[in-house]
Amino acid sequence: MTQVYHHRMDQDRAAAAHVAGHGVVGEIMGFECLGLTIRWTDQHLGVCRWPAMPETVFQQLQFQSYGPADRQFGEIENWVTRRIKSYLAGALAEERVTGSYNLAWATTDLNMISVIIRNVFGLQGPHLDERLTSEIYYDVDLGMEIEDLTRVVLRARERWDDEVKAQLITNLGWVDEVTELVLEHNTISGDQMRAVRHYD
Repeated sequence: MTQVYHHRMDQDRAAAAHVAGHGVVGEIMGFECLGLTIRWTDQHLGVCRWPAMPETVFQQLQFQSYGPADRQFGEIENWVTRRIKSYLAGALAEERVTGSYNLAWATTDLNMISVIIRNVFGLQGPHLDERLTSEIYYDVDLGMEIEDLTRVVLRARERWDDEVKAQLITNLGWVDEVTELVLEHNTISGDQMRAVRHYD
């Protein structure tokens, strides 16, 4: 029984660190954290809640409304890049606790915005980066198309991991405080996470 308890605590700490990474780096990237929670699904994953995406980003997501020549495109690319960094921070913060990179959860994170990533970095022009677009293949056994985000995660890490790691190190005290808060309460508000921010 003790072994099971410690395993659950280890899972909770890893999940708490993961969402703390999202919340802290997200704030630095300009995304107001609305709340953090762990243990909300059978997979023991956690969630960081942010406000809804801006209308221009939504239009690009749904209709690919803008191209690289449009004024709005730069704003959209900036939003997507900042959101990618915020998502990358989760697995990197978790890795500090577990010693291993959680590729599965990182993939789940980026899957949340895979379409808008493709609708920015998959367009012809100076921003084109095909490795930031998912690969689609047909699974004969399942009889359906499968989206593979592996190369998206790897490419995003190549481009932005160093910057995100630097942000985590700079704000290590804040990340640790938020991790402990989430562990204690399971769910905290954005105000609670901001209240323990370290200003050195």
